[in-house]
Amino acid sequence: MKKRSIITWVAAGLLLAGSPLLRSSDTDAGSMIKHAESVILDLSASHEVVKAAWFELLDASLLILPRADYADDYRSSIETAKKEFGPGALFSDKGYQALAQAYRLVAAGEEWEFPEELLKGRGEEDHMEKVKAACMGKLDSALSELKAGRKEESVRSLLAFILMVITPVCR
Repeated sequence: MKKRSIITWVAAGLLLAGSPLLRSSDTDAGSMIKHAESVILDLSASHEVVKAAWFELLDASLLILPRADYADDYRSSIETAKKEFGPGALFSDKGYQALAQAYRLVAAGEEWEFPEELLKGRGEEDHMEKVKAACMGKLDSALSELKAGRKEESVRSLLAFILMVITPVCR
């Protein structure tokens, strides 16, 4: 009897403390985002290594994605994009379209658009620094939103980052 009581109190304490054991997919996704960010910031990383890092971000988005009516369609779009951007593929309009569809799903039908302020700054000396800051801002936002429990917003930030990276190439 005493043993059962102790187990009950320990379980209640874990629930109240928000145990990391109970949020392991969020924790794993956060680690994946941080790892991908470190790879992307490494200027010596090859194209394939960077692509593997953004595939890791797509996998993180699948871990974060809340239960929703569109979850199966989202997963399908992500799998299509990963297949289309597979080994050796530098560009893929079908992959881009799949990512844009995934974004629409988590953004309640809203289309993703390249930030206007970055389009206007092309040719300026510090343009690439602005683009890099905007991209890293999306990853920081994804982590912040994840920590705050706003999973859909986190997923949206991850997709916005990837779309920002590939749009100049695909469009």
